[in-house]
Amino acid sequence: MSIRTSLVMRALYCGVLFLAVSIAWPAAMSDAEARVDELFRPVADGKSPGAVVVAVRDGRVLLMKAYGMADVAKAVPNSPSTIFRLGSITKTFTAIAVLQLVERGKVKLDDPLSKYVTGFAEGIRISQLLGHTAGVPDFMSLDEARKRSLEFEPGTRINYSNNGYHLLSRVVERVSGQPWDEYLRDHVFTPVGMKNTGWDKTEELAGRAMGYLFEKDSYRAAALQDARGAGAAGGLYSTVEDLVRWDKALAAAKLLRKETLELAMTPGVLKDGRRCRYGFGWITGAYRGLREVGHGGDITGFNTWLSRYPDEAFTIIVLSNTGMRPPGPLPAAGDLAHRAAEAWLGDRMKEDVPKYVALDPATLDRYVGRYRLNAPEAVQRAMGGDIVITRSGARLMPEGNGMKLPLDAKSETVFEARASSAELTFVCSGGDCRMILTLAGLREFEALRVRQ
Repeated sequence: MSIRTSLVMRALYCGVLFLAVSIAWPAAMSDAEARVDELFRPVADGKSPGAVVVAVRDGRVLLMKAYGMADVAKAVPNSPSTIFRLGSITKTFTAIAVLQLVERGKVKLDDPLSKYVTGFAEGIRISQLLGHTAGVPDFMSLDEARKRSLEFEPGTRINYSNNGYHLLSRVVERVSGQPWDEYLRDHVFTPVGMKNTGWDKTEELAGRAMGYLFEKDSYRAAALQDARGAGAAGGLYSTVEDLVRWDKALAAAKLLRKETLELAMTPGVLKDGRRCRYGFGWITGAYRGLREVGHGGDITGFNTWLSRYPDEAFTIIVLSNTGMRPPGPLPAAGDLAHRAAEAWLGDRMKEDVPKYVALDPATLDRYVGRYRLNAPEAVQRAMGGDIVITRSGARLMPEGNGMKLPLDAKSETVFEARASSAELTFVCSGGDCRMILTLAGLREFEALRVRQ
């Protein structure tokens, strides 16, 4: 829930702001920095929240720069030392804690969860929790999830689960004898020199940015609440300065052995041989032809993104105190990070040209019908309980909850919606069809055809 704040234009602040983000770039400014400045022009008005960005190559900081306001009402600008909520980037740190215990021989990746946490569904392995393939229900409290059946047989699908990472924090606590956040403090933050990183459990945190949501035509401050509930899945705060220290420590193998970190950044494999986009705490993939591993975060009033390009020894981080939904003038942190990375790596990148195939009407007509979505209530509210597939000319057209998105065929059975992160896979046997809805490669939901 957002609260009202006054948006104050102050002449002194505007002067400072335009020195940092000037319309006429200084002659000494690099082309890369000028391109990044242009990305943040939408928050150069002196009355908008913004973001901080840092680019690192081979351990050397190429750019560390702040844009917009940490607190609009108080006219406090963002800076490299401003504290932001990380959201789900937290999962990478939780995974590091587990993998450190694996390296020390105190935990095995194929250990059953039941060895450390009782009263939960059987058959879950530690590796499956790390890779979101355990089937642990999400969109509910961990106590509620404990009462539910698993969403699927562990290892057969991927379904991004915050509760899975809450369970991993229980494993860390059971094995180490320390609370999850204290373990991170002693084994990650302090050794690396991260003095402004921790679990966001209080409103009294000096140097924090306020979070903002875009409503109608302006940003409004989001009500500040502690992030205890987000915990090991999304409850950490940090600064870009601290995250640079952490990135350098990872590259120098100070937190994990190189082979362990590489394993964490390797796509998971399901029981049927399909590869996942998630490793252990890292989203894996490629951006414009370059291998990319990273993670994003989305928590009320904030969105964040961290990408590492291992083959280029390059890291880009964007921490923003604007929410992702509804979108505002400033693009999401992930979009900003990718476009900023192009300023340094563009000459090595390739154009992403999707490859689609043309299918005959008879093949498309085979998939037409009404499909009943088997997904948590939160997903059904957003997408509708039923998805209706029709054919419009040479393309399929799914409709759910009032939204229509034309599909392009990647193969005879796999389709994607260009305007979203959704992919639909049809599995048919005789006259029976089911559909697998994949969102951003991280969540899979099944839908059975109930009427053709």
